[in-house]
Amino acid sequence: MKRRLLLFFGFLFFVAMIPTAHASIQLVKSKNSPAVYFLNGDKSRHAFPNFITYKSWYGDDFSKIVTMSDEFISQVPLGKNVTIRPGTHLIKVPSNPSVYAVEEGGVLRHIDDYAVAMDIYGKNWEKKIVDIPEVFFENYTIGDSIKNSYDIPDSIIYKINSEPGYYWKTDNIIRPFENIEAILKNGYSLNDVVYGNALYYSRKRPITGVDDNINNIFLRPKTRNYDCENKKLKAGFIFLSNASSPSYEEVEKIQYVQEAFPQYFSWATNKLSSIDTAYPVATLKEDGYFINKNDKVANLALDEIAQTFYETRPDIFDFLVIFGDFKINNDEQAHFTQVSSRVEGIGMNMLEADEIYGSQGKLKGIIVMNNINDYDFSDPRGSTRVMNILLHEMLHQWSGSIQFKNEKGEMDSSLLRKPDELHWSFYAGFISPLGGSGWQENKNGTFTSLTSLMDNSQEKPFAALDMYLMGLLPYQVIAPVYYIVPDDPKIAGNTISAKIQTVTIEQIIDANGYWKCNL
Repeated sequence: MKRRLLLFFGFLFFVAMIPTAHASIQLVKSKNSPAVYFLNGDKSRHAFPNFITYKSWYGDDFSKIVTMSDEFISQVPLGKNVTIRPGTHLIKVPSNPSVYAVEEGGVLRHIDDYAVAMDIYGKNWEKKIVDIPEVFFENYTIGDSIKNSYDIPDSIIYKINSEPGYYWKTDNIIRPFENIEAILKNGYSLNDVVYGNALYYSRKRPITGVDDNINNIFLRPKTRNYDCENKKLKAGFIFLSNASSPSYEEVEKIQYVQEAFPQYFSWATNKLSSIDTAYPVATLKEDGYFINKNDKVANLALDEIAQTFYETRPDIFDFLVIFGDFKINNDEQAHFTQVSSRVEGIGMNMLEADEIYGSQGKLKGIIVMNNINDYDFSDPRGSTRVMNILLHEMLHQWSGSIQFKNEKGEMDSSLLRKPDELHWSFYAGFISPLGGSGWQENKNGTFTSLTSLMDNSQEKPFAALDMYLMGLLPYQVIAPVYYIVPDDPKIAGNTISAKIQTVTIEQIIDANGYWKCNL
């Protein structure tokens, strides 16, 4: 038994050494077989099932293939076969006339009509077709059919007929190649170009050299991952630096927020929800593409920041939180940009803008917290202020936009702050990170703001109505809320004469519908 254990651990040690000893080797074959494999580190080896598949990735270049011993190759587990490179060929099987376009991850999209194929690929489209043996067809995944000429597949070199440049098209987003040489560096040629008139959202950062994602043989098929997650959230933190050398002290401040926020969030939601912020802070240095400069005004290119973030990080985050080391031009301390929403009944439209930001649906919003140096961490009040601002912006995903049906049956927005109607009114009778003053009735026709009596007015948990809109509380437990109508709107203060107006959850549901996750 002891001898077997020694042999077993010896084998593990040998396998673990494979990526270190042969880190740069990707293509291998044995001395006694013509089969060529792609090495995915020490995890697996993947066979090129035929020459046309190999050629679609490497052309006629065989110089990268390394001959290894049978013993070495046999110790690396055999994985799935490599599939035809997207954007190089159309494929079919000999026994069936159906023709398919290939997208990343080995996804096949059936082209329903020859006229559609001609419109997309030109009059010589049939020359792009290659046959693959039926036995290899199972290596692919069947996706949605291409039914119309405007449904141009992804994972292609694309050229808009009216423009001079070339683009890489994926997720219905295009990204420019700096020049033709950049296309060639990525293993494509001008023979692979698809021409069209369709316009797409375009990234500004060009592809200048070899792009890891374009050349990734093992990108998985992309699947939409929308959800209505509200109880186990994740947030990724980004530090955007405009300095020649990012400051370690500034990164430490962001890490403090990152580490402290989960506890504050749990407190604010009465432990009904949690947020994971443990993923390492991503530091991005401004290189001319992260800041849009117009008339000497700097605004963040959130799409490019997020796209760059996701190029090397998983699509697992509900929110991205951005701090900078410079003043971001807006009139707010922080700002929320909604990316996607699948919740009905909260006074907001459904939204699917995630592809612009590099997500497949998981990302819900982006929070820009401005310059990290604008926040004071020297005392507890300053730290609480940072937490409440972040809480405030995150809550915009669900709350602060509802109307209700008043006693006349009319849509009424009296609970909302004017003119934006994206926050709770100053006159709302509850307290929330999004506003409201929690007016207390004094029995003499006057009301006093409870926020004025708080030791720390920055310390604001979610109101029960917030948590209903977030989906954390059922409507049956939501008590009526109220707002006050000042006798004289011109008079401001912490104690004012006013009339009270009550709003029930039934009035809110009557105006907005029931809370519902629509996936």
